Amino acid sequence: MDDIEKELEQLAVSSDTKILVKEMIARKTKADQLLLRSRMLAVINLFVAIVVLYWLYKLGAISSRDVFDSITYIGKSTASLLFVIVAVSVFLYSGTILRAYKKQEKQYEELRQEAVEKLRAKWELDAESQLRDELAQLLDRKGINIRFVN
Repeated sequence: MDDIEKELEQLAVSSDTKILVKEMIARKTKADQLLLRSRMLAVINLFVAIVVLYWLYKLGAISSRDVFDSITYIGKSTASLLFVIVAVSVFLYSGTILRAYKKQEKQYEELRQEAVEKLRAKWELDAESQLRDELAQLLDRKGINIRFVN
């Protein structure tokens, strides 16, 4: 349990609010992890694309044959076929991760908006508004905004 969750347990808010906030933190963390994985896969895809383009350039420079003959060489060579399969599979996997990230980000945003609506406080300075301010500051350290919807 990290510091934010320990501080959350010390706040005098209802258990429903604590559960809501913990779920929001979990969803934000999962979305951030998926975004990081997506970015790493984008770098891998870029590296694979550069290697394939360099390899095709070298193959074209060595060979004076037609371009289509070079493409048929890809199907005959086991190493080149394996490399192309890896490139395509990494590309497809990164698409899957990106879709999962978008879905997770949408779920997080919906829960965040629900939290903003449920945790509305009055303009006057009282115990309720101070609790909301403490909770907002606590969640702000995780990059979660519950002060306003947009």
